Amino acid sequence: MKTEQIFQEFEQRFEKEYYAQLASKEILTVPLLIEIFLDDDYANAHWAEQVLEYICEVNPKLVYPFFEFVAKGLDNCNGFLAWNTWKMITKLLPTDTEDKFESVKERFYDALASKTPAEFSIACDCAVSVFINKADEQKKLLDILKKSVEHKFYIGDTEIENSGEIAKEKVQSFLERIMNYKTKAENNC
Repeated sequence: MKTEQIFQEFEQRFEKEYYAQLASKEILTVPLLIEIFLDDDYANAHWAEQVLEYICEVNPKLVYPFFEFVAKGLDNCNGFLAWNTWKMITKLLPTDTEDKFESVKERFYDALASKTPAEFSIACDCAVSVFINKADEQKKLLDILKKSVEHKFYIGDTEIENSGEIAKEKVQSFLERIMNYKTKAENNC
């Protein structure tokens, strides 16, 4: 399929599953989606981010070769798209045979220390995959999350009154998900 044909397929806005199948058949699909994701047009970039996130979930091997390009999404001027890049990156971790996460690891820890509630929340959700797939990062991850109860969140320059409670709730959710994962793993043995 030619590039133009793939772009015509994108214009149809089919379900994510359709594009995951297309990506498994047409080698240009993922790089073209990444191009759209990195573009300044928010609506199209957001659509591509959702499709790529789905592909990362169902077939991460298709996206993993483009890890460095996906990681460029962390520099997006739109905070929402930048933060959601973590969702894609952490879904690639089960296939991270070349340890590419190392190149963005410190930025991930910065996101866990973010003063922005949305960024912290997304990073906290993504921390489960880091914990599961990067065993050498578990101690550091837990140390950072333990301290998050003292976390202060801001909207603009104004501190959110219940910052500690927000952080505590997210950390509790992280711990529950880790415990559920361990229970499932033990039951499958």
